[in-house]
Amino acid sequence: MQARTRPIAIALPQIKVAHVVLIVILLLAVLTRFVGFGFHGRLDQPSDFYFDEIYFAKTGQEILHGDRAAWEFYGHENTHPPLSKLFMAGGMLFFGENSFGWRFFGAVAGVGSVLFMYLLARRLFDSDIAGLAAAFILTCEGLALAQSRIATPDTFVLFFLLASVYFLVTQRFLFAGIFFGAGVACKWIAALAGVPIVLYLLWLLITRLREARSEGEVKWFEVALPSGLGALYAGITLVIVGFLSRHPDQKPGLFDSLGLLDILGWLLLVVGILSVASALIALLSQYSERRVLTFSPQGKVSLEIVLAFGVFFMLVPGFVYFLTYVPMLLNHPSTQAMGDVGWTGLGQVVRQNRLAYDFHQSLRAPHPYSSTWDSWPIMARPVYFYAGDHNAKIYALGNPAVFWASLPALAFALWQGLAFVRARLQTSGALSIRGSLPQNRAALLFVVISYLGLWLPMGLTSRVVFIYHYLPALGFAILALAFSVDWLWKREEPWGRYTAAGYLVLVALTFAFFYPHLTAIPVANWLDKLYFPFDRGNLLDNNLFNWE
Repeated sequence: MQARTRPIAIALPQIKVAHVVLIVILLLAVLTRFVGFGFHGRLDQPSDFYFDEIYFAKTGQEILHGDRAAWEFYGHENTHPPLSKLFMAGGMLFFGENSFGWRFFGAVAGVGSVLFMYLLARRLFDSDIAGLAAAFILTCEGLALAQSRIATPDTFVLFFLLASVYFLVTQRFLFAGIFFGAGVACKWIAALAGVPIVLYLLWLLITRLREARSEGEVKWFEVALPSGLGALYAGITLVIVGFLSRHPDQKPGLFDSLGLLDILGWLLLVVGILSVASALIALLSQYSERRVLTFSPQGKVSLEIVLAFGVFFMLVPGFVYFLTYVPMLLNHPSTQAMGDVGWTGLGQVVRQNRLAYDFHQSLRAPHPYSSTWDSWPIMARPVYFYAGDHNAKIYALGNPAVFWASLPALAFALWQGLAFVRARLQTSGALSIRGSLPQNRAALLFVVISYLGLWLPMGLTSRVVFIYHYLPALGFAILALAFSVDWLWKREEPWGRYTAAGYLVLVALTFAFFYPHLTAIPVANWLDKLYFPFDRGNLLDNNLFNWE
């Protein structure tokens, strides 16, 4: 008799409901970013350059052609680093020199931002509900949609920032540093991602120091070495900023016309070098005596994290940033026209960045669609991108249900984050702070402080600014909204889920209402008038909002 063969059991991956919902959300993101509804709302419409595409996409086109003038500062878009324009050139290489080509990778970044928003929220709050809510809210956010459909750097900044922070909190520091550098290589505003990076590493340092407590004594050089490295990092940063801030036509000397930033930077460098040198001498002395280097657990943890910051969040991003200028250095006609040839054109990289810094510092001319940083959370002044026939318009306008709910959500996240912390003013006048900060509460403070770190520094700039500069901070505001939805959904009372679901429905409805206004879909006159409720003579006429 022939023996019966047993069927081979194949273990298939378990498909969770959350994964199905995420796929649906991503498909919605693809539909709204790429497809639209028939001819109207497609990514390639309008078919010509509009708004700042005339600068960014046009320069990307010149880079694709190998134009010798593409990298010249004046008359071309070199006021921002080149990575976003390289993506635009790549899109045109694959899909032709048309509007779909120069917008393609920006739309991909818009969809990718939705994915990383899901991953980041799920990681921070340990909840699929929070992750799905964050992804859905970002998908239905009007400002993020408008920026992902126009060939400018801002959608890339959001994508690389969210990816960098996700890899940061999952402690894959190499990827975090690569994406951080790529974000800065699109637009300098991405450097503000240093706030969540430093914040997370400080929390990690404190947490690991508590876990690494031992009876052994911490030696002085175990404090001096990481402290000195930290001073070196800060000094290098200030010296670079001070160097860039000097007029580009001056001789590019490190010690010419020193300003306050330069002096502070050099002082920190001196302190850092002396601290590191003295610590290394002590280590060498220890090694010569015992033929072994020993660190206390606390000293080892401190050194590991400080070195990780220097390697993964300074050297790696700096290398990525430099790589984006390689096409310029390899474009011999271009570098020759600027005064250098081939790799000797490295000085032109420095000059390009000094010219860019000078441009942004002196950009104070008024613009009809500029706005002040403090008006962004309430969306007082959107940006008019395009106007076509039959009321076909494109506005960089956020979703009111997202913007106007974000500040209460951030306040709620802060309150929840400090729920286990108590502050009391003692009779002696001293402030006593007691309590604990569990990891899930620390995540909330991380979101709120990162939001402030990405938003408030924009109030210090003297250049003209626009609401799309708020996009990185908006990402963290959406995380606070996602936490609030998750908190409501998990309430025992039925009203919690009803409120959470009702809010998401409201987000979807307001997004659907404004979608034609974001994607140049023609509308009737009566509907077009509804998009401007705050204008003179309309329903909500006032002096605070200007949506014209």
